Amino acid sequence: MAKIDVIWAETDLISVFDVARDLGFDLRKYDRQVEEVQKAVKKATVDKIIMKIREDWRAAYDHEYPKKLDFNRIANGVYVIKIGDGFAVKYEKDVSEIMYIGRGKIASRLRTHLNNWIFDMSRSLRDVPFKFYMETVGDRRSKNAFKDFEHFMLDQFMSKYGEKPLLNKIHGREGHIDHEFTGNWNSPLRRSTQCLWQIRPSVKNSWFKEQRDD
Repeated sequence: MAKIDVIWAETDLISVFDVARDLGFDLRKYDRQVEEVQKAVKKATVDKIIMKIREDWRAAYDHEYPKKLDFNRIANGVYVIKIGDGFAVKYEKDVSEIMYIGRGKIASRLRTHLNNWIFDMSRSLRDVPFKFYMETVGDRRSKNAFKDFEHFMLDQFMSKYGEKPLLNKIHGREGHIDHEFTGNWNSPLRRSTQCLWQIRPSVKNSWFKEQRDD
C-alpha cells in the first residue's frame, strides 16, 4: 500500500466581521441595505477572505513554492472547515469544531462555501470565526489519491464522532482505500480550544444546504 505524508497548510482563525470591517463595512447593518449593496459587500468580503487563505497557503511552503502548488491551480486538494472561539458542533458521540471535509479545486470550493453558507452562518452566530486546513494530495501512480484521502478523513471522523460532519451530505468515494496516510493527517480532528458552546441547526435553518464537491 502506497504511503502519502500529509502536511496540512492551515489558516489562523478568520473573522468574517473583522474582514468586512477592515473593508469599511459593518455587517450588523447588512440586513438594512438594499440587495445591490448586500451583493457588493458580500463579494468584497469573500474576495478578501480568499486572499487571506491564499496568503496562508503560500506561507506554509516557506521559500519553496513551485508553480504547480499555486493556490488557484490545486485541483486534487482536500480541505477541512472548522469553527472556533469556543464553538463546536454536537455530534452523536462527541463535539467537534469540524463543519465540513471536502475535496477538489480548493480555491473555487472554498469560495463556494463562503458564498453558500459561511458568510451567512457567521452573521447568524454573531461573528463566529472559521479556520481552514488544506492539503494537495499527490501520487504519480494514482490520480485518485486525493479521493482516497477525503474518504479516509470522513471514515476517521465518523468513527470518532458517530456521524458525518454537519455540512457533509456526500460521503466521498466509497470502497477500498488504496493508500496509507502518515504525518499530521489528524491535526484537524483535534479540538483547538475548550468547547463553550455546542450548536446544532434545525432543519428549517436557511443556510443549512447540501454541499457537493466537484
